[in-house]
Amino acid sequence: MRIGILGPEGTFSETAAMQWLKVSRKGTGKRDDVQINYYETIVDVAESIMRKEVDYGIVPIENSLEGSVGETLDLLSSEENEPEIRIVGEILIPIQICLLAKQTSGNSDQKALQSFAGIRTVVSHPHALAQCKQFIRDRLRAKGVEVKSVDSTAAAAKMAMEDEEVAALASEEAAKRYRLTILAENVQDSESVTRFVTLSTSDIETEATGKDKTSLLIYLRDRPGALYEVLGEFAHRKINLTKIESRPSKRALGDYMFHIDCEGHLEDKEIKEALEGVKRKVARLKVLGAYPKAK
Repeated sequence: MRIGILGPEGTFSETAAMQWLKVSRKGTGKRDDVQINYYETIVDVAESIMRKEVDYGIVPIENSLEGSVGETLDLLSSEENEPEIRIVGEILIPIQICLLAKQTSGNSDQKALQSFAGIRTVVSHPHALAQCKQFIRDRLRAKGVEVKSVDSTAAAAKMAMEDEEVAALASEEAAKRYRLTILAENVQDSESVTRFVTLSTSDIETEATGKDKTSLLIYLRDRPGALYEVLGEFAHRKINLTKIESRPSKRALGDYMFHIDCEGHLEDKEIKEALEGVKRKVARLKVLGAYPKAK
């Protein structure tokens, strides 16, 4: 099995991949017969799936503090993906962010003090930076530290390994991978969870488990009450919507598509009936995937 994730080694995406393997295989998630391919961006992961370089791709889609990852929603919305990319699984990962830097000489207390005092730049993924606003403002910007975004938290850790004046906001795992000192733990503003999705091509289908979720994309016809009518198809059948979010269609200002997650599987009678009703009321309906809910 070949899996594409955001790299380099030590990203939260890698943690999500290992968790997904444990659940999907009902085993230990060992990598004996798994090949992990690392990519710089979410789009690169998606393109690797379409080129058949990997069987699955695992990417972040939303965080409980910072909301949705636009890059992931956009690639799922694209009409150009051929073959189509589908969601076949989801993983929930608690996010604990640490401030990491390269060790300096001296005892452990001196190392931390010297490293913290010597930081000139802090780097991380934009979502990680956004989750640590208060720490950055109070402990870093106040000391004149420059803040820069990079493609992943692991890429940030790699940069910190190469330069003593650079610190990274990344995971404890990244600290181990890149031999960095943890200067501060759990620096995110509050507890958060990131939802990752497992992507594959449309020829891979998942069976109903009884505890499933279906993700949809709809593009409404421009008329009063259009969204109300669509939501009614779910409400009448007592189908719970776990998410509804608008996203620019990129066709014109003020023109939006809607991403909807609902409980249930495409094989369920109620879901089938609801989608038939929705299809008659919208300009476009795209099923993004049906898959087991993450525990």
